[in-house]
Amino acid sequence: MPPSAPLPTTSTPPALGWLATGLRITDPRPAVHACIDLEQPQLGIRIAGHTAVAGDTLLGLDLRSGGQLTDHWLRGGDVTAVYESDDARRLRTTVMWRLHPAGETIRAWELVVSAQTSLAQSDSVLAVVSEADATNCLWGTCRDGAVVWQPDATAGATCVLFQRGGPAHPAASSVLVATHPGEARRIAVERHGQRAVVECWIFSSAIEKGVLLRSRVLAAIGPTTGDLEWASGLATAFSASEPMLTA
Repeated sequence: MPPSAPLPTTSTPPALGWLATGLRITDPRPAVHACIDLEQPQLGIRIAGHTAVAGDTLLGLDLRSGGQLTDHWLRGGDVTAVYESDDARRLRTTVMWRLHPAGETIRAWELVVSAQTSLAQSDSVLAVVSEADATNCLWGTCRDGAVVWQPDATAGATCVLFQRGGPAHPAASSVLVATHPGEARRIAVERHGQRAVVECWIFSSAIEKGVLLRSRVLAAIGPTTGDLEWASGLATAFSASEPMLTA
């Protein structure tokens, strides 16, 4: 009897996860170099590489005062850090930066922010801040499962798209910052020459003891060619995801 043929084997690629060197956390995916310094949450994810402009910072958290890093851990594609405010708000903020799958030519990340206080009532307002070079800025509003883009700010905007290219940036790229429509208060953009800063303000002005607030913001870098399509796809899928529970 001839020997039986070997059974086919399948292999599952290892799950993608952040790499840690002390408090410096690095995204191992190619195309951009993205890293986080957990002692500087206001800078968020610092970006460099051939599809990004050195100096981009995405999904930083403005704690509005100094915050002490009290705990942190990695779990696969999530890196989580806990910060205790050193002001009268007594706010404990848990920040999770998550690797977001978005295709070969796009790099995306999601920030999940949770806040609670030990006081009977406190101020919970925080801002997620991203800064990048931007030749042009478009505002997007999700309507009927699609994104409508326009050059002027609107009260209902849920995302912004920074476009840049030309001689100053031969590797043209665009940056998307998107909020979930059920979790953000407002978006504000300031221009300083070729630099643009987008602030995504989250949470209400007050939080009570025993209440846990959560909110998410998405950021991505991809090619300028076809950017309205890939940015619309990401923003639409993000806005259609289930809102996070608030205890």
